[in-house]
Amino acid sequence: MQMLQLSSERRARLLSHGLLAINARSQEVLQGLTFEESQFLIDFDDGGHGAGDVASMERREELALRHEQARLRIARADDESSAAEEPRPSVASKF
Repeated sequence: MQMLQLSSERRARLLSHGLLAINARSQEVLQGLTFEESQFLIDFDDGGHGAGDVASMERREELALRHEQARLRIARADDESSAAEEPRPSVASKF
């Protein structure tokens, strides 16, 4: 398995929030991104990959948006499937 280069603490935090996934190539990725995109975003946020470069900043924003959209899709799907599993309260009727 190809792991992202990040600290153990950061990996644990990302995992606990459901932000990491394993793709079809057995690579650790941020939800909704490729391995390379995930590593770019992590490196950028750590101050690397031309943090002051306008093109890099635009790429970072695009990747962060895609990651957030993927997270929201997953959360929404999880909420919908959980709601289907929960027993619905019955309404008592006097009639």
